[in-house]
This record gives sequence, C-alpha cells and structure tokens, in this order.
Amino acid sequence: MTETTGLYLAAAALGVGFGFQGSFSPGPLQTLLISETLSNGARSSWRAAFAPVLSDPIALTLALTVVMSVPNWTIALIAFFGAAILCRIAWSELNAKAEDFEFHKKPRRSLFQIWVVNITNPNLWIYSFTVNSLLIRDFWEKGGAWLAGFYLVCFFVSIVSCNLATVGIVGALKRVFNPKSLVIVNRILGVALFFLALRFIYLGLTKLDVIKESFQVAASFWFNVIQILI
Repeated sequence: MTETTGLYLAAAALGVGFGFQGSFSPGPLQTLLISETLSNGARSSWRAAFAPVLSDPIALTLALTVVMSVPNWTIALIAFFGAAILCRIAWSELNAKAEDFEFHKKPRRSLFQIWVVNITNPNLWIYSFTVNSLLIRDFWEKGGAWLAGFYLVCFFVSIVSCNLATVGIVGALKRVFNPKSLVIVNRILGVALFFLALRFIYLGLTKLDVIKESFQVAASFWFNVIQILI
C-alpha cells in the first residue's frame, strides 16, 4: 500500500465516520427529520436530510478562513439565537393536534426554516472550528486539494445518506401510529427541543464565562458564611 492510498483510505474512514456521528447525534436537525416525517411524510422531510449540504460549507469556509480565531462571544450569540429558534419550533410541536395529522393541516416547514435551524446550531460551528477545519487543513497539507476534497465528499455523502435512512425508518414506522400517538410523539419532540434550547443557552453562558463567574461568587459567599459560623 502506497502512502497516497493510505491517506485516501484515512480520509474516507474519517469522512464516513464523522458524517455518521453528525447524523445520528441528538440535535435540532435530527429532531426536525423525525418531526417533519411524522407530520408531512418523506416527501417533505427529505429536504431536511440535505440541509447539511447547504449549511455546513458556510461554517467550514469561515472556520478555514479565520482558523480558530472566532471569539467566545460570537459562539455565545449563535447559541442564544439558536435557542430562540428552537423554542419557537418546540412551541408549535407542543400545540400539535390530532386533526393536523388526520387532514394534513400542519404546514410543512420551508427549506429556509430548516436551513436557519441548522445554521444557528452552535454545535455545527463548534464542530467546524474544532474538528472538520483541522482535518481539512491536515489533509490539504499532506495531499493537496484533491485529498481534502475527497474527505469532504465522503463526509457529506455519509451524513446525507444517514439522514435519508432516518427518514425512511421513521416513515415506515409512521404506519403503526394513529393520530393521537403522533400528537404525543410530536409533543415529546417539542419537550426535547426545549431541553436542547436550554443546553444552547448554557453553552452561550459558558462561553461568556457567566457560569464560571456565578459559581465563583456563590462559592465565595458560602465560604464567608462558613468562616463567620466558625
């Protein structure tokens, strides 16, 4: 095996592996895939499966341009905006009714709404700045543009294929649900989105050092209380 072949095999393995992980990790896009499939079927949710192709290149381009120089407050703003978007979608999921599924009254989300959900996912930006951009730069230095491009092709083919597999599985299982069951599932997804929003808010506060400072203030307060009591 030549060195070049080894590099391409490594790029393929990493691209497929990280694409698989990115698709099946719990997050806003996976929740949208399931929700949209249950509400409007695979003909609507397949657009969400291709959302990474429309959003990831933007994050990767910025990551490769600034190379880890984005300040924490930028990530915090993205996290807070993403949390607001998630809360809005979660509220609509909690208000789902049985007739939405019986008569398909629930409007499908536009491609732009799906794109906004994914582009404001702070995990996308953190992942791009901490993993993907570093791998792309490393492959570029070792094998040039062709090797780096091969890694990206493997990554996107993997993540889109896994997303489509999720759509197919959920679409097949949809037949065993009645409208009331679909309402329960969508409300569970809505609660999950609220928890994801809280996680993003926590991430934003952490990036702004608010959590750390609050912990230090609380620790100092209780230390002084103990000192007085002693």
